[in-house]
Amino acid sequence: MAKDFSRRFENLSNTSVEGELCLYTGHSLGRFSSSSMRYDSHNACVRCVAAAREGRLSLDTDRLLKSYRTKALKFWSQVDIGDLDECWNWIGCVNKRTKMPQFSFRRLGICTSTQHHPQRVAMWLSWGDLGITQVKPICGNRFCCNPFHLIPQKIGVFVDQDSYIESFEMACQLHTLKQRVAEYMIEEALKAQAIIDQSAEIDAREELLMNPDTSYQERFEAALQDMLAGRHISQTDKKSEGLTRKPEDDEENPTLDY
Repeated sequence: MAKDFSRRFENLSNTSVEGELCLYTGHSLGRFSSSSMRYDSHNACVRCVAAAREGRLSLDTDRLLKSYRTKALKFWSQVDIGDLDECWNWIGCVNKRTKMPQFSFRRLGICTSTQHHPQRVAMWLSWGDLGITQVKPICGNRFCCNPFHLIPQKIGVFVDQDSYIESFEMACQLHTLKQRVAEYMIEEALKAQAIIDQSAEIDAREELLMNPDTSYQERFEAALQDMLAGRHISQTDKKSEGLTRKPEDDEENPTLDY
């Protein structure tokens, strides 16, 4: 059950309960379990808290569950990723009313907000699934998403900047992350172009089918064309792209979590 966000300023509790499945692989109660043990005060995964206290920060998206890897790449594609000792500024959505950065991420059972501050999302994707734990940027930049500049509060995390910067493993993870983000952005650009190219076809098909003067022969030919192209309603499923329009994002959301 989602907790009140005022509790994120309290100390981490000593009791844990069965909660939502962690974002990371191997943190479930069992091989086929859909639950993880979480501290009842902050909804933080017990294993992620233990790893964060040991300084085990990671940029490896393969450690995430498969269902969250694309979401992670989408997030990092909106961050200006630089060197380990630089600020990684958020270049994505900024709430027009509050002037605060935000990223859409639904965490059922963790919190009720659908919009989160990018710094908390960066914490989830690097330090671990620490629930509603407060995160503080040591650089003072509210747009910075560099995990090495973000310190989870009330967890007992100590960041040795020099050891991370000099780590060959971290350099490899950063290089791999940049490569995967670049590949993701290319794929999304190709998908967006395909959607734009289909807009005229969608409008033409809508005008044809919705026009009461359209003859039966014209409707029949349109159905055959769709079937030959493999996009008829009888041939599609929920995972099929089919004919789609370019989505319109609603950047203004009053449920932003700071």
